[in-house]
Amino acid sequence: MGDTVTSVIEARLDLALEAAELGTWTWDMAAGTTEWDARLERLHGMEPGGFGGTFEDWLGAMHSDDRAECLARVERALANPGPYSLLHRTTWPDGSVHWIECRGRVTVDADGAPTGTIGVAIDVTDRELAGAVVAQELATKRSVVETLQTALLPEALPTVPGLSIAARYVPASSSVEVGGDWYAVIPLDESLGLAIGDVAGHGLPAVADMADARFSVRALALTNREPSLVLGHLDRVMQTFDDGTLVTALYGVLDPVRLLWSYASAGHYPAIVRSPDGSAKLLEGGGGPPLGCGASYAPVQVELEKGATLVLYTDGLVERRGEPVGEGLDRLLLACSDAPTEPEACCDHLLGRLLPGADGDDDVALVVVTLH
Repeated sequence: MGDTVTSVIEARLDLALEAAELGTWTWDMAAGTTEWDARLERLHGMEPGGFGGTFEDWLGAMHSDDRAECLARVERALANPGPYSLLHRTTWPDGSVHWIECRGRVTVDADGAPTGTIGVAIDVTDRELAGAVVAQELATKRSVVETLQTALLPEALPTVPGLSIAARYVPASSSVEVGGDWYAVIPLDESLGLAIGDVAGHGLPAVADMADARFSVRALALTNREPSLVLGHLDRVMQTFDDGTLVTALYGVLDPVRLLWSYASAGHYPAIVRSPDGSAKLLEGGGGPPLGCGASYAPVQVELEKGATLVLYTDGLVERRGEPVGEGLDRLLLACSDAPTEPEACCDHLLGRLLPGADGDDDVALVVVTLH
C-alpha cells in the first residue's frame, strides 16, 4: 500500500513538473555527482543522457559570462545553508541563447553541514527578452527627455562685471525618467537675477512644467526687480496655467556694486553663502509656501563681502533616502567651507563630495556665484 501511495505521489509530481516545463537536479557533494532529469537537459538543448553528470559539467553548460556570479551565489548558499536562486544563459548546439532561472536549496546532514543541493529550473528566455525590449524603450525615452531638459536650460551664462558664475545640471543616474529641476541666470543691467527650482515628478510632464516656470521667471524678472513680487507674479502664473503640480523656487537679485543679495523663497531650500574666511551658513529667512498656493512672499536682503560665494541648489544634492535632511545640509555646508573659490571648480568640488560616483536618486541643479 505504501509503495502504491508513493508511486502515485511521484507520478503527480512528475506531471506537475512536465506541465510547468520545470527541470530538476540533485548535486551530491560526497559522491561528486550531479543528476539532471531529461527536462533539465532539454532546457539546455541536450538530448536525454547528454549531461556529463558533474558539477564542472553544470558550470560548462552555462554562458561563460555568467559562471562567476552563479558560482559565487552557490558558495554563499553553502556557507549559510538555505534557499538560493540563479539566473544564467546557456547556448544550444544551434547557436541560440536561452535564459535559465534556477531555484535551489542546500541539503544538510544531521549536524547541519552541507551535503549538496537540489532544485528546479525553468526557461525564462521570453521574459528576459521582453524585459530587454522594455529596458531599451525606457532608455530611449529617458534619453529624449534628458535631451529636451538640457536644451531648455541655458547654453551659456551671462557675463556681469564683478561676478564669476558657474552652473550644473546632473540628471539622476538611478531613475528611469528625468526630473524637473531648473535654474535661470538673468542679466539685469549691473545686477544678476538668479533663480533655481524644482518641479515634483519626472518625465515629459515635469520637463514641461519646468519650462513654464523657468521662462516665466525670466520674463517677470525683466519687468520687476523686486524678488518677492517676481515670485508673487509667478505664483499667479502657476495658479492660472499649472495643473496643481508642486513647484518650488528661489529667486534673488545679486548686486555686485552694493554687495547685496535680495531674494524670496517659495518652499525651496535656502541658499548658502560662503564667506572669504571659509565659513558657510544657510540663508534661512524669507521662506514661503510652494508656487501655486496663492501666497505672498517676504523680501529678504543680505549684505555680502567681496570674495563671498553664493550657492543655490536643488534637493537632489542634499536628500538621501532614509536620512534626515539636516544631515545632507550639514554635509553641503562642510563641502562649501573647503570648496575652491572659483565657481567652476566649486561646482565640481560640491558634486564630487555630495554625489560620489554620480549615483544620485534625483536630478540636481546647482548655481555658484562668487563676488570679486
